[in-house]
Amino acid sequence: MTTRFSKHLGEGNNIVIDGETYLIKPLTTDEAPLFFKVMKMFEEEKGLDFTKLTDESSNAIASIINITLERSFPDDWKADEQEVKRFGMKYMKEVFNAALEANLPDEDKPSGTSIDDLKKAINPQ
Repeated sequence: MTTRFSKHLGEGNNIVIDGETYLIKPLTTDEAPLFFKVMKMFEEEKGLDFTKLTDESSNAIASIINITLERSFPDDWKADEQEVKRFGMKYMKEVFNAALEANLPDEDKPSGTSIDDLKKAINPQ
C-alpha cells in the first residue's frame, strides 16, 4: 500500500555483489537510538576501526546490520534467517555502507562528516 509519505522516502540503496543487485532498505524511527549511537561512535573515534570495537559498539553495528537485512529481505529472513545473517557477516562493510547512505540524509551528516568519510573509516584503502 502506498501512503502520502511514500513519495518523500527513498527506496534505499543498492549494493551489487557478484553481479547481483540487493536493495538495502532504510531503518525506521524505532531504530533511531541505535543508529545515532553508531553515528556517535564514528564522531568520537574520528572513524571506526573494526579491530578496536568494544562489545557494545560491535553489538550495535551487528544489530543495525541484522535489522537492515530483515527489513530488506523479509521473505529470505523467514525462510533461512541464519543464511541471511551469514550473508550479512560476509558482506558486512557493503551492507553497513548502504545502511548509512539509506539512513543519513546529506543535510543531517554529523559535524560535517560526509558519507564518504564514514565509508572510508569503515573500509580504508
